Amino acid sequence: MPRVLVVDDDASYGARAVQILQDAGFQARFHRGPFGSLHAIRETNCDVLLLDVNMPKLDGPQLVRMIQQAFGARRPEMLLYSNMSLGILERIAGAIGAQGAVPKDATPEEMVARVQRALAKRGGRHGLPRKRPAA
Repeated sequence: MPRVLVVDDDASYGARAVQILQDAGFQARFHRGPFGSLHAIRETNCDVLLLDVNMPKLDGPQLVRMIQQAFGARRPEMLLYSNMSLGILERIAGAIGAQGAVPKDATPEEMVARVQRALAKRGGRHGLPRKRPAA
């Protein structure tokens, strides 16, 4: 079962995203706020990270850079998650090396489709997570 970690400082948005993803058959977990995110990524061994862009003290772009440095090629697919418009989110994602974006006002179907596309990029034509080498 594909694993998704939602990192957001807003618990209501985080809980909503987790519920949508669980209803779609994903193993989803919420981590509140940016601090401790690297540990949560390691702990969950997530395939996709849904990451809020606007968090206090450590924003999404800074966290993306930290994840890239900490995990290298073994990092999860990263989708930016915000109240911004999709066009702006996608431009930010492209500029910082995230794999895509999901606006917070996306329909459940759109959110699931974007996560599935990220999984497909990660694991091939069936959207299955790729095997990670033992650490």
